[in-house]
Amino acid sequence: MSICGSVRRWETEPARGRCKPSEHRTAARTEHTHRASPPGDPAPRRSSGPTHGAAHTDTDLLRGPSADTAAIFCARMYGATRRACSGSGRGRGRSLLMLTTALLLSVAGLLTGLPGGTEAKECDKPCMNGQCNPATGSCVCFPGWVGDQCQHCGGRFRLTGPSGYLTDGPGNYKYKTKCTWLIEGQPNTILRLRFNHFATECSWDHLYVYDGDSIYAPLLAAFSGLIVPERYGNETVPEVVSQSGFALLHFFSDAAYNLTGFNISYRVNTCPNNCSGRGECRVGNSTGSVYCECEANWKGEACDVPYCLADCGSPERGHCQGKSCVCKTGWQGPDCSVSVPANSSFWSREEYTQAGLTRASHKAVVEQGIMWVIGGYVFNASDYHMVKAYNLGNKSWLSLDPSVNTVTPRYGHSLALHEGKIYMYGGKIDSTGNVSSQLWVFHIQNQTWVLLSPRAKEQYAVVGHSAHIVPPVQEGASPIMLVLFGHCPLYGYISQVQEYNIAKNTWNMVSTDGALVQGGYGHSSVFDPGTRAIYIHGGYKAFSANKYGLAGDLYKFDVDKRKWIGSYQKTSCCAVESLPGT
Repeated sequence: MSICGSVRRWETEPARGRCKPSEHRTAARTEHTHRASPPGDPAPRRSSGPTHGAAHTDTDLLRGPSADTAAIFCARMYGATRRACSGSGRGRGRSLLMLTTALLLSVAGLLTGLPGGTEAKECDKPCMNGQCNPATGSCVCFPGWVGDQCQHCGGRFRLTGPSGYLTDGPGNYKYKTKCTWLIEGQPNTILRLRFNHFATECSWDHLYVYDGDSIYAPLLAAFSGLIVPERYGNETVPEVVSQSGFALLHFFSDAAYNLTGFNISYRVNTCPNNCSGRGECRVGNSTGSVYCECEANWKGEACDVPYCLADCGSPERGHCQGKSCVCKTGWQGPDCSVSVPANSSFWSREEYTQAGLTRASHKAVVEQGIMWVIGGYVFNASDYHMVKAYNLGNKSWLSLDPSVNTVTPRYGHSLALHEGKIYMYGGKIDSTGNVSSQLWVFHIQNQTWVLLSPRAKEQYAVVGHSAHIVPPVQEGASPIMLVLFGHCPLYGYISQVQEYNIAKNTWNMVSTDGALVQGGYGHSSVFDPGTRAIYIHGGYKAFSANKYGLAGDLYKFDVDKRKWIGSYQKTSCCAVESLPGT
């Protein structure tokens, strides 16, 4: 602030620097720096060195300005005329006394952050992430926070500590929110983000996590929906790991619904999930990296996998030996809980030393003990492999010729195996977002791709469909590939069946009969050679013009009669009603 100008500017405008002193005052101040504070200083300053002469009082500080200057200042302070504030003798002394009082009140106002004579006001509500401004009675938010109580994130945050947490704020987040957090750890260290709570509008409000300090770094994860791990055990709390030592998180919400948001904690160079409470976090001697040293009967990166689940049903059904279950006669399964013969299906967990590339919406087929994984959606495209091969016998990933990755990456496509060839149709091209109508053939023996150019009168480019090779009934006839349902950008969800004749290299639409079916995206299907029928279950489809959701339909398609036999269990769940303008 400056004492230049009227009192009104003191109350409404910020500091604009000091007034420029006159030349004779500058010279006087140069000779006697201990005499007075420069005009424009909010309070008198005393010399930092020894005081020469008598101590100066506040009245001494007023001897610098002329009587006219004092009169002008007095008139502005008290609304009086210049004449009323001027005069000689007792009147002039009274003017100086009034001026002294005005200056003291102004200095007090500067020191308290309030204009002279203004009473402090209290904020009606507590300021969550800010301070109350006693001049206005409203909250002044810290950087990055907005709202009448500073209760919503609304800007950028920079976190530099070895541990901490980040949140969108208490309560529900705002509509149309954009918030960014940059966590700065140490280069090439492990930074773990632990999602203690997460609740956003599914498919509309997202949180993106990048392994680096910008959005151009590899994308680690994208979250939307509900993660409420406090209802479960610690092992269900998801973690995101940054290998660079830095993490950038960006959150945005749309103009519709809002939920409770998220609470995420982070730590640098800590073990995953704190070893799930079943081990100790150790530091490697050579690399300095951390790892979990698990307790007995526990394994895994986070000590979250038991060697002997439920103690193998000991002593009735089996016992734990060599960190695995040895079942007694008549029992089987990973925990010896399934009878022989099995009266129910069960899962078993295999141990693989090598990890494959993380992906989704990919497809896989098995040929002669080799599982071929093709395509898929990935966050980090810099290390993308279009084709991966896994040997089921020795449990290892195979080294392939780099030429297998020359095909443009895609996801949501279909695969069908026939005589040592994998037919790949459709899918969404990740780089462009376009849905493809291409038909590629991968020759397994020499690991090469060939793009086919079939003749077609009518054909749909689809994503989220399924395909099956159907062998002919009559000997010598040509096998066909049937493509079922999917989503087409031009026509929406497709209920038709497309047919590709392998021998003739032609496409055509199948004329079907029977029950009325409704196609969708992302269903599952299987061809049963015994009944020569394709069974289709579930998928995401449209129930009306503005309502979509997951379906529980089960359809059966007779491939020889080209007939839909019926629809079973036609139910729906998790329906999402679209909003106008979204």
